Amino acid sequence: MKVLGIVAEYNPFHNGHLYHLEESMRVTGATHSVAVMSGNFMQRGEPSIVNKWARAEMAIKAGVDLVIELPVVYACRSAEAFAMGALNILDGIGTVNCICFGSESGDLHGLEHISAILAEEPEGFKDHLKTFLSKGQSFPSARGNALEKYLGPSAEGLRRLLLSPNNILAIEYLKAIKRLGSRIEAFTIKRFAADYHSTSINSSIAGASAIRKQILKRNSLTKKATMSIPKTTSGVLKRELVMGRGPVYSDRFSLPVIAEIRKLKGEDLKKYPEVTEGLENRILSAARENITITDMLKQIKTKRYTHTRIRRISTYIMLGIYKDLLEQLKQQKYPCYARVLALNTKGREILKKANDRSCIPIITKASHYSFGENSPLPEIFQRDILATDLYVMGYFNGEYAFAGQDFVTSPVYL
Repeated sequence: MKVLGIVAEYNPFHNGHLYHLEESMRVTGATHSVAVMSGNFMQRGEPSIVNKWARAEMAIKAGVDLVIELPVVYACRSAEAFAMGALNILDGIGTVNCICFGSESGDLHGLEHISAILAEEPEGFKDHLKTFLSKGQSFPSARGNALEKYLGPSAEGLRRLLLSPNNILAIEYLKAIKRLGSRIEAFTIKRFAADYHSTSINSSIAGASAIRKQILKRNSLTKKATMSIPKTTSGVLKRELVMGRGPVYSDRFSLPVIAEIRKLKGEDLKKYPEVTEGLENRILSAARENITITDMLKQIKTKRYTHTRIRRISTYIMLGIYKDLLEQLKQQKYPCYARVLALNTKGREILKKANDRSCIPIITKASHYSFGENSPLPEIFQRDILATDLYVMGYFNGEYAFAGQDFVTSPVYL
């Protein structure tokens, strides 16, 4: 058995994901696959278009063997924390031999060169980074400039790798492997056709953003959207939309989020991650003048304060994710567990092997979970439960919006 690891959001699973899965199996020679997938809230702070079990089902029907949830305290975060949480799971279950991720460059050597510097943070690089940060540059800009300064003439071409979202994630996966001392072997596949941020569909390969835009346009699965997704995904999406369990989007949570912000003072907001440099004042002002998250974002956004950052902050506020919790997890090197969302027969084979080798808890039924004393895992798990309880409030059909679904929903088995 050779097990491939994948990290994904599958929001929703589309033809580009299918290509990545099939090509990853080919280039790695893997016989089995496991995907660590974001739950009900995404890295950019948005809710998933349909719930985590439906998206895990899409993945299994398309050929993934086992889907494990990436807890929301890592899923709705910057690239570094997102990658560390995911790799902790893939490494922790003890059965994954390799990981394959998409990148705009397809240049594993260049990505590894950068990741080694960023993982080790040699003194020269750290000094340059501090200098650029002290000048008020954003962290991504300061990091790129510090890398260029540290490497000198050899930086030409390498810095460009830090300008694309999938390259950045790839570098963070490689950093996580190094920092964990993991034996997982890394591979990368060059992305093609649709750009990560593209919002248009022009071929059978389109980005998830473009597909979601089409679905949200009419609250239904349009003909254009079906061009870019497997038939198995279409079936699951149609079912969820007919049942009124989607599409779920940010403005469905406007009232609870804005109501919560209006209760707070500036000092309270500073307790949430990514609220710095007076951003709390802009958030309070916008929440007092708007009643939708979309309008609030428009008022807050600047070059320094991006949509993604503000969306994440709104999710932190809704889920009660505070700076001190995330700092605690960072100090404890991103502890995790493996919560199973979906699997097939080969997935069962992976789990059977993992039960003997895993150094992290494996959860197949939430009602059976038990963590040791003084463990940070209950805090992480409670946020996942709350994320689902609040997420389902975004359904159009109130019949399915009851709390506690994590305790009564079994993993999807196909």
